[in-house]
Amino acid sequence: MYKSLLLFLFFFVWCHSSHSQKMSVTVDYVSSPGRAGNIINYQPGTTLGWDDFNGKPVEGSEAAAITSAGFGLKLAFKKLENNSELLISVNCSFSKKDSWVKPKYKTAYILNHEQRHFDIAFIHTLIFIDRLKNAKYTAANYAAVIEKIYKETAQQLVEMQNEYDGQTDHSRNEPTQIAWNAKIAKLLESIAKRE
Repeated sequence: MYKSLLLFLFFFVWCHSSHSQKMSVTVDYVSSPGRAGNIINYQPGTTLGWDDFNGKPVEGSEAAAITSAGFGLKLAFKKLENNSELLISVNCSFSKKDSWVKPKYKTAYILNHEQRHFDIAFIHTLIFIDRLKNAKYTAANYAAVIEKIYKETAQQLVEMQNEYDGQTDHSRNEPTQIAWNAKIAKLLESIAKRE
């Protein structure tokens, strides 16, 4: 099962712009390797283990486990004379403290289901980056453009996570789970080729 962890972070190094200013935009995926602390940043080939699920299980929940993953961004502005540069750093992360598993469900099969939730978050992170790179920005509209792209992509992420859980019956429908494993692998491969 999936729990949304969507971060919308702004970090303005310097922000003073006029409508006539030229603006360039750079969008990058940022990820630091390792498992230190509460966050695991997604990198291709990143695999979760049950030791990463540190949250307290909700005993009343019908879920065997919950994966808390999503994407976020930071913005930085640089200004040089009449030129502004907007730097957008995007990440995809898994929250250890907000992800949990009930002890009797710590199986490789359930872990695979939860891993696919993290993979779906990364797929939408790449879609988000692609949309940001192809957007048209001005000094007057950049914040609204980014917010719109963020909200649309975040909604699509939630919809796909819910579709995944619904169709697989939270992994209980094994043939459909196998089909989704293949679908997610294919999406990861095709989106990674575009980058």
